[in-house]
Amino acid sequence: MKILVTGAGGYIGSVSSSLLLEAGFDLVCVENFVRGYRAPLELLQQRYGAERVVIVEADLANSDLSSLFKHDIAAVMHFAALLNVGESMHQPVTYFSNNIVGTQRLLEAMHKAKVRQLVFSSSCTVYGNAQYLPIDEAHPVVQPESVYGASKKICEDMLAWYSKLGILEYVALRYFNVCGATDDASIGDSKRPSFHLMQNAVLGAMGLREFTFNYATVDTPDGSPIRDYVNVVDLGEAHVAALQFLQREKRTEIFNLGTGTGNSVLEIVNMVKKITGKDFAVSSDPNRRTGEANSMVADYQKAKKMLGWTPKRNLEQSVKSLMTWYTTHPKGWER
Repeated sequence: MKILVTGAGGYIGSVSSSLLLEAGFDLVCVENFVRGYRAPLELLQQRYGAERVVIVEADLANSDLSSLFKHDIAAVMHFAALLNVGESMHQPVTYFSNNIVGTQRLLEAMHKAKVRQLVFSSSCTVYGNAQYLPIDEAHPVVQPESVYGASKKICEDMLAWYSKLGILEYVALRYFNVCGATDDASIGDSKRPSFHLMQNAVLGAMGLREFTFNYATVDTPDGSPIRDYVNVVDLGEAHVAALQFLQREKRTEIFNLGTGTGNSVLEIVNMVKKITGKDFAVSSDPNRRTGEANSMVADYQKAKKMLGWTPKRNLEQSVKSLMTWYTTHPKGWER
């Protein structure tokens, strides 16, 4: 069975692609190589063979997508999006154009090709500021706090209409904060610079990059945002489970993906210091990013019940896998 994976050269996309291949799926990996990388896809070709990992360079918002579906695609896994909350507040046109137009054109191409099943990479940012914790899927989705979150909400609205009209079955996975590398540390985060807290803290501890706070002070006990940090391999395993759910149940669902535990920015930084044994310097960015919600912690019981998914890897494992990843890839993937 062949799966079309958009944004396959990105952080979560490449890890999930590896797990899909392990599960027996063949892939058509679509990437525009603006934020994603060719190297992890070539690594997967070396492991699994070029016949199982087809790499296609294309931009969802601007390319002719009809040729993608000549590969006899059974389902689509859609990761391709810009996803920096702070950046989105300064570049709203770019985010709306890329994320929304790209998704709309992908849905149009799927419809023409009669491909009905989609796993969508969404985000907890669609919830805005939490009205209660932990956040379950019944939590109101009314007013995201960022352009990025708004773009994901609009995409989810499009998916919902396609589903109501009977032309699409989808699973939307609302991630909380991603961290870590693969268990063997062969695939990890390559963003330069990364905007993920744990990644930046590990880079700071290893002396590979100056660590700088860039969060806005919020109403929490220590003044730093509280987030739910979930390992990237756990996220990838949820994508495989979501695809299998779609194939089995043939119906639309939405799931939160997190651990059910919240940690503040300061707690994560202190944890990285303890695990690495490095008391690295910390400076504060005067241009602190906007669009931040105060606290975001997941209730993942629906995913546990319906997908059979639970997060397995703890924060210490995530930190250690990142340390190994950055030891062998101090600058991430080379383009």
